[in-house]
Amino acid sequence: MLQIFRKSVSSWVGAIILLIAVGALVVTLFQPGGPANAPGATGPVMATAGSTSLTESEFLTAVDRATRQERERQPTMTQADFINAGGGDMVYDQLVANRAISAFAEKNDMVVSQRVIDGEIASIPAAQVNGKFDDATFRRFLSNQRLTEQELRDEIADTIKRRQLLQPVAAASLVPRGMAEPYAALLLEVRRGSILTVPSAAMPEPKAPTDAELAAFHKENARAYTIPERRAFRFATVTAANIADRARPTEAEIAADYKARAGEYGSLETRGINFVVLPDAAKAKAFVAQVRGGKPFADAAKAAGFSAEDIALGAQSQQSLADEFRPEVAKAAFALAGPGVTDPVATQLGQYVIEVTNIVAPKPIPLSNVRAEIEKRLMDQKLETLLADLVNDAEERLSGGESFAEVARRHGLVIETAPAMTADGRVFDENFAVSRLDIPAVAKVFGADQADGPQVADLGNGQFALFEVSEVISPLLVPVEKIREDVTMAYMVRQRSDAAKAAADRIAAAISKGEAIGPAVGDLRLPAPQPLAVRRLELTQMAQAGRQVPPPVTMLLSTPRGKARVVPAPGGQGWFVVAVQDVQPGNLAEAPQLVDMVRQGFGQQASEEMVVSLVRAIERDVSVVRKPEALTAAKKRITGATAG
Repeated sequence: MLQIFRKSVSSWVGAIILLIAVGALVVTLFQPGGPANAPGATGPVMATAGSTSLTESEFLTAVDRATRQERERQPTMTQADFINAGGGDMVYDQLVANRAISAFAEKNDMVVSQRVIDGEIASIPAAQVNGKFDDATFRRFLSNQRLTEQELRDEIADTIKRRQLLQPVAAASLVPRGMAEPYAALLLEVRRGSILTVPSAAMPEPKAPTDAELAAFHKENARAYTIPERRAFRFATVTAANIADRARPTEAEIAADYKARAGEYGSLETRGINFVVLPDAAKAKAFVAQVRGGKPFADAAKAAGFSAEDIALGAQSQQSLADEFRPEVAKAAFALAGPGVTDPVATQLGQYVIEVTNIVAPKPIPLSNVRAEIEKRLMDQKLETLLADLVNDAEERLSGGESFAEVARRHGLVIETAPAMTADGRVFDENFAVSRLDIPAVAKVFGADQADGPQVADLGNGQFALFEVSEVISPLLVPVEKIREDVTMAYMVRQRSDAAKAAADRIAAAISKGEAIGPAVGDLRLPAPQPLAVRRLELTQMAQAGRQVPPPVTMLLSTPRGKARVVPAPGGQGWFVVAVQDVQPGNLAEAPQLVDMVRQGFGQQASEEMVVSLVRAIERDVSVVRKPEALTAAKKRITGATAG
């Protein structure tokens, strides 16, 4: 279930390497970190590192955060699923490692400045609006992550320290060429064999199960027949449509914007401008005298050391020229009655001499031609502001104790009621028939704690939702009598699958003893075996490209010559018998560059091992004490509470 989780962070040290490898420290918010001895840390101590400790409440908070992150990819994920997939152990190991590194950093007087931390906070994308830090958005971000600002600051400081300690080690791993060559040769190895399919459908029809057998099968596969946690809730969607009328600009606002952007709409005179800046008044006056005496401005500028690119400024309005230089420079340039050169204009930077090459009279675009464009831009701006104000006001009122209904009514929002549904939108009736509802807020609902009361959630794309969880229904095992037909069908499929597995095992054993495939199959009517020849490197490239390598092909690479092994077919449809007839060793002369590629890959693995060694040494230095019995108790508490 945690396939993506395991792929991205396959171990606790993998999580740390991921953590120190990225530039944006906000990634730590989605890793099970958390500042040591955070306020409110309670419960049994699960580990100690120096003077700091890891408590059960901190572990539970980290597990909750990691589960909610994983739930973004797998909506049906529960904390019990996360723990059962090994997530709890990974969270614990990383928390202990983080505590140890923080204690070591403190012991050695490592300090992170507030300015650096402020910079990291300002760079968090989730705290920005239009690429700029926004305090209200930042507060919502903290609320969604269930963090205080100080907890975030402490975590960022700890993360920077971890990066400073571990990144140099992770980046300093080199692998000798002699170590890489045998593995590179292995990638060039070619294997030839056969794949025999043993379909479950080819097996005899099994006997119908007795009531006792059906009940036992139902109990054995209780997980498959358990409805996940369901939640009923009320919600009100907040979109631009809710405030469109209030955001429509008035005629006066449109006219004012048209006037303020007169330059964009051709209502301003523009002049072609060249310029030089000379160090003193005498040189500036001499320069003006040369130009007025008939010498081209460009030639005079070249003699003074300016290139053509240095002096050309292009078409400018008086305001744009004032913004580029100073108002007095622009005033002098626009005081000329026609093309010519100004007297020197003294500024702190030197003496400006401006040449006006041409004058373009105003050619205003009528307001009626651009009215729709201005109205849309102003409306978009007002919508963004009003939407942010509405969301902020709703959050403040909810946190201040106003009810969900009162806040929705105040802002004219339509309240909708969602029935008890699973995190992936399934709804079950009294006969356990399934239907689906598409409610965007459902993922946020399942990421919330009912005890937190009504909340505001950011749904993305400029949409928000107010919601209130009204009921939480624990996972429910559906009685066998309600789904007898489905359970019976699954039982029959299992029986056939078990029979196919037994047949596949028998065939593989016969082939491994030297018997040919035909005699090994015997009287079974199976599809003809398929010959296959693969090079290990090709499959590695497939995996790197994100293409899935079929399990029988993978098995071909790990089966010895002359042997056969069994691997399940997808979807429980049967089994494959994979037999290897020949193995051709690889020849490095065919791809000499492969050795360097293997060295690079080994270097990455060596980095992880070196980080592990350093972290273990740090744990010894700060006297880390782990309490596995406390971890076991905490995991049982999570899985028991969720399943019960």
